[in-house]
Order: sequence, then C-alpha cells, then structure tokens
Amino acid sequence: MKSSRWKRYDAKSGLWIASNRRIYFYWFRFLQHAENDSNRQVDWSRYEGWGGRDVVLNTKFDVWWRKRWKRLFGYKLGETEPMYPLTTKKPQPDGVWYSLSVYELREEHLFNGYPNIGRGKVGDYWEIARRIAVKEYPRRRDKGKMDKSYKPEEWSFNIARLSIGRELRKTNPVECNKKRRTVQSRVGRYMRSAKNHLDSVCEGRFPYKSP
Repeated sequence: MKSSRWKRYDAKSGLWIASNRRIYFYWFRFLQHAENDSNRQVDWSRYEGWGGRDVVLNTKFDVWWRKRWKRLFGYKLGETEPMYPLTTKKPQPDGVWYSLSVYELREEHLFNGYPNIGRGKVGDYWEIARRIAVKEYPRRRDKGKMDKSYKPEEWSFNIARLSIGRELRKTNPVECNKKRRTVQSRVGRYMRSAKNHLDSVCEGRFPYKSP
C-alpha cells in the first residue's frame, strides 16, 4: 500500500481507505469491549457486513480484516464514501491507542508498571501510566535513534518510567509530584475518552466525536 498521513492505497484492488489499518483495529477492539460490557448495548443492525456478534468476538482481527476491508472500508477516489466512514478525516491513532490501552489496563494488578497477579494495585492511574511507559518507551527510544530531532525524554509519559521518576524524586520532589499529577490527569482523560469511544461504537460510529 502507498501511504500518506491520512490515507492508504492498495494498488492491487485500486481502493483507498481513510486511515492506516491501526484505527480500524481500534474500532474492532472497542466494539468487542462494548459487546462484553453488560452496561452497554451494541446496535448490531448498524454493522451490516461485519459478520455479527459471534464473528467479531471470536475472530482475530487480521483474519477478519483480510476478508472484509474492501467491502466495509474501501473506496475509489471520486466515488461515494466507504460503507463505514470514520467520523473524522484526520483521525489520531496514537490518542485512540492510549485510550484503548488505559481501558484495557483498568482491571489489571499492576506494581511498578508490571503485572503483579493478586498483589498489584488495580485501577490506579499512576500504575497504569507506568505500565504504558514500560510498554511504549522502547519504541520511543528507537525512534529517537533513527530521528535525531525526536526527543523521547520529552514524551508526556516519560516521568512514569521507574528510573526517571526515582531520580526526579531525589533531585526535585516538588516538580516530581507536579509531573506525576499531570500524568495521572492525562490518564483520567484517556479513560473518559475510552468510555466515549465505547458509547460511540454501540451506535456504529468511530472514533468518538463530540457534538
């Protein structure tokens, strides 16, 4: 596929999709979570061609995608929109990924950013931030090695890394507490965003877009 920031092109089929595949994976995952949430009701009549509840819940995304992306999301330039357009022409995959990650970590036992079955804290925004830092920082670090203009230490979750947080507590505890509260607040916003995405997919729309 040819790629641009917002669109992807498949030369074999001559079809475009409105974003890279990541955003559709996130839609798929949020839909699974919404269906598994007893407090939400997915309107499956809005998901013609997706295969229905059992298919979505029991099929790996890659298998599901290969079979269905052309019909559901593909389109040709100059023609009408795809069967399932995104709610925005400029989706932000990283922001949606954070929302999904925060939501999926909400019930895990975490301690110092690592799973700690039976003993770690559950639902603690700081521990969730630490876990995201553990998982995501290596990619940020490698990106910094490839692109010298990118500074991984300026990443918003950098303070949640265990070594960075420990050192800052020693040298400037006031600043450390301030940055920690900022990160916790950010996690809280992502959690609220995740709930909005869940409500949105119940109605066949993604990503969530405020009225």
